[in-house]
This record gives sequence, structure tokens and C-alpha cells, in this order.
Amino acid sequence: MIATGDIHVTRPWKIAIVGFGKIACEQHRPAIADSPDFQLAAIISSSAHAVDVPVFRTLEDAFASGLALDAVALCTPPQVRQEVCDLATARGLAVLLEKPPAATVAQAQALAAMGSSRGVTVFAGWHSRFAPFVEEARTWCAAHDGLHGRIEWHEDHLKWHPGQAWLWQLGGLGVLDPGINSLSILTVIRPGAWHLSGAAFEQPENADTPRAARFSLGRNGDHVDVSFRFAENTSETWSIQLRAENGDVLHLADGGAALSLNGGAFRRKANAEYAGVYRRFAELMRSGQCDVDTAALCLTEEAFRTAEITLVEPVTI
Repeated sequence: MIATGDIHVTRPWKIAIVGFGKIACEQHRPAIADSPDFQLAAIISSSAHAVDVPVFRTLEDAFASGLALDAVALCTPPQVRQEVCDLATARGLAVLLEKPPAATVAQAQALAAMGSSRGVTVFAGWHSRFAPFVEEARTWCAAHDGLHGRIEWHEDHLKWHPGQAWLWQLGGLGVLDPGINSLSILTVIRPGAWHLSGAAFEQPENADTPRAARFSLGRNGDHVDVSFRFAENTSETWSIQLRAENGDVLHLADGGAALSLNGGAFRRKANAEYAGVYRRFAELMRSGQCDVDTAALCLTEEAFRTAEITLVEPVTI
């Protein structure tokens, strides 16, 4: 266990992944393996298998074993993060929160307060902000006024969230769980006080969260229409298109891994979002800082608060 602001501590830091679903297995685990800053020391899961590190059912079991840890990556559903974050920060461990950091803004702020009050890092790892062309898009936006555009985030939930019933329960966000990735990008490339209007949800009869969502976002002369949709066995799109008042056009595609300007050919780069997440986490640990941005979660919460809901046929979980 370390003081996260102590830059002289020998690395790599020992980290445990808490919750071992699809994203933890396919994104967090290889990112940690490739990181010079972290070493995977344990997995906390009731179902993990075929792994080459110790597996514990609970974080308390890991502590009871005497395992030395410096950090945890919380990849559990957002509804259960508070208790685990409390346990970890009380032991002086830094905490990385998979997106969304919590089910509500208030809960996310409470997690940040845990880290600040205990002098350890808590980081909301909005992974889409580390897509290859997000920084270039931010520079473009800063140089343009009067942006109007459209976000389309359409994907197959059975492919990306197989068997994950929590997605359809209160706090699970439904289609806004992937959709919030686009909001995390928009609020960093065009920071400021965005407001939301006209929210409409399509909600399955057997769910508490929507399978489709539409709304509009506005900010100081900017206007963006948003469409999120779960669609089984159809083409997927993760797209942000913006047109400035001078006619210039920016199109981020593939979640930020492709960029076209003014209708030109797309430039593409290999996506290494989670490598960026862990680099940022290490920077925060070295400086002893917390970073729990809630801009995207605020907009999501506003959509849930104001949406007109249309009930539709039950969803396959």
C-alpha cells in the first residue's frame, strides 16, 4: 500500500480488477499488461476463470489474504461502486472507475470526496476521451464558432453487453450506457454549460431503462441533435458530426478512431483508449490528485429526469 502522492515509490504499482466482465477482460487486462506503471495482482470476481493471477470473491477476501495492493480498477456495474470504493480508499488504495463512474452525479461526487478526504486518487476513466482524434477535434472546436451537428451512437447490445441484466435496471442507464461515451467526448472537445431538451425514450416493458433515446443539446449558439439506439444484428455507428458557422465540417467516426475534415477522406488510427486511461491514472497517482468529471453524467441524468417515455416490446437480456 502506498501514499499516492509519493513519486518515489517503486513501480509497477500492484492493481486488482474488481468485476471481470467483457470490458474488464478485453480492455483493462491487456492495458494493464502493457503498462509500465501497473502490474495485475488479482481479480475480484465470482466468475473469473482461466486467469494467471489470484482470484478472490470479494475485496475483503483479498485484504484478508495479506495481498499487497496499491490500486483497484472498479469494473462492476455502477450501482454497487460506493461500498467497494469506500473499502479501497479506506485502505489507502487509488481507485479507477470504469465509466460511468456512478449511477448518479451525487454518487460520483461522493466517490470523489472519499478520495480527497483520504488523500488518495479517485479517477473517473472516461475511456472515449482517449480515442486517437479527440484531441485534434478539441483543437478544431476551439477555433470555430456556432457549431451545429448530430451525434449517432447505435450498437448491438447483445454483442457488447451479453447477459448483463444490470444494464436494464435502475442506475444501469440502458442505451445511455454506451451513449454517454459520446457525451464524454462532446463535453471535452466543446467544454461549457450544455443544456438538454426534448428527451424522448423508447423503453422496453420489462426494463427500467431505454433501448433508444433522442434529445437535443445546446450551448452558447451551438446545437447538437442526439440519437442513441440499441439495434440487434444491424450496422453500428459511433459518430459525431459538427458544422461551424463558417462552413467547416468535422466528422469523428468509429468512436473517435477516425476523423474527416470538410468532407475529405477519413484518417484512421488504431484505438488504444485504455492505454491512455492508465497513463492518466498513473499521472494522477504520482501527483496525489483526483479527477472525477461529471459533465456527461449530468446530461444523462437530465435526460432521465425529463424524458417522455414510450413503452415498447420486451427486450432480450
